[in-house]
Amino acid sequence: MKKKKEMPGAARTGIAILVLGAILLGIGYYQEREALSLYGLIMSICGFSLYMISSIYISRTSNNNKEKKGSYSK
Repeated sequence: MKKKKEMPGAARTGIAILVLGAILLGIGYYQEREALSLYGLIMSICGFSLYMISSIYISRTSNNNKEKKGSYSK
């Protein structure tokens, strides 16, 4: 049975910003307000970037910790 990985706070925040940006983008598009759509698009891009960067960082640090724990010889 695999051990569950915990999601870091930065990744959760990134997903929340992504969802909020997508909602703003949809509302702005529906009401034909380009400024709101643009703001939502920028929020979505930032949220996605934050999520991806934090996920990559966590996966790399966990791999480095596994390698350090497993090797006792130099």
